[in-house]
Amino acid sequence: MTLIINTLVYEKEIQSGISQLDLVDRIADLGADGIELRREYFKDEDAEIKELAPAIKEKGLLLNYSVPDNIFDDNGNFNQNLNKYYKEAQELGAQKIKFSTGNFYKYHGDLAEDLATLPLATIQTTIENDQTPISGNPDTIFDFLTAVRKAGFNSIFATFDLGNLAFTGFDPNLAAKKLAPFVAYIHLKNPMLNAEGKMQNTESLDRGMFNWKAVIRYLPKDAQCAFEFAMPDDEVIGKEMEKFHDYFNGKR
Repeated sequence: MTLIINTLVYEKEIQSGISQLDLVDRIADLGADGIELRREYFKDEDAEIKELAPAIKEKGLLLNYSVPDNIFDDNGNFNQNLNKYYKEAQELGAQKIKFSTGNFYKYHGDLAEDLATLPLATIQTTIENDQTPISGNPDTIFDFLTAVRKAGFNSIFATFDLGNLAFTGFDPNLAAKKLAPFVAYIHLKNPMLNAEGKMQNTESLDRGMFNWKAVIRYLPKDAQCAFEFAMPDDEVIGKEMEKFHDYFNGKR
């Protein structure tokens, strides 16, 4: 099972000033299969992309690109910035790019015509259930991807984000069953309420409100997985990776 490390895993260090480039060697040394870069962590997209692309390629890591933007804006308009994001992904050498839906239900355009403007054949596009009322609703993801298939496009899939379902209040097992036909990527994290009653991700897959092993059984076995929860250091990350691989090496 392919395991990607999303750079949010190093959130505290990112906040202290290190760059995503600083993480490439560390993620490779941990034995991860790939890295998921977050666009919001860039301070200078052009300069950092030029440095990151060869560094990641040299380490032989798979590369996914997380973009914190929507396919549709609040009024249902098709996002005119998408091609810029795809260009960045191509320059990075990304194999996947990830967005949220936005307000698909207000969209009244020609979906086939708008999607045809994007380089969908070169990079696999995935749509994530985020933490907002519309884009975080599994029904929105399902309805959008169903419409995408009817429009004749088979290269757009779902990123199933387990942890985000706690923030939006949806049952993860039901969501997994519904979205399973579209899922190509899985974001693993396990949230719970802290002492102040605020929902937050824990530092371990086995600590939280969800049974990740039960939920993941509903999802495609060939889907890539990514850790997307902050951990304190590489030792803890390594132990979580070991736990993950032990499960998939015969215990699933």
